Amino acid sequence: MSNIKKIFAAFTQSALCVLLTASLVLGFATSAFAGNIETVEAGPIWSNSDAQGKCPATCENYDSGYKWNGQWWTTVPNEMSVCQCAKSPVAIEAGPIWSNDDAQGKCPTTCSDAGFGYEWDGQWWTTEWNVMSVCECVV
Repeated sequence: MSNIKKIFAAFTQSALCVLLTASLVLGFATSAFAGNIETVEAGPIWSNSDAQGKCPATCENYDSGYKWNGQWWTTVPNEMSVCQCAKSPVAIEAGPIWSNDDAQGKCPTTCSDAGFGYEWDGQWWTTEWNVMSVCECVV
């Protein structure tokens, strides 16, 4: 019986660690992109097909530096939906990048892990020598 309690306690601690880590990572990603993601009203959207016709222009009209990232949802049934618009391009910190080959390994993951539909466009640069580089990501 005591072995079961020990296993349960270890499992509970592991699960709490995973949840805490995920919340910290997701919280960091959300705060890092707070100024780069906007939710813009688009009127009623009836389907994904309808969103594909409305959201790109909705984001472009909001600000020419924003692109639709494929996300939308209804806020008031039969009256209002919103499109999620992402600033594009955006520079995302990736730690030090030592070469183009190193960037090929780091930047695609850096952009996709940021979420919001970002992909690496092949550009990167160093912002602080031996400390930090950024990858340019687009929607």
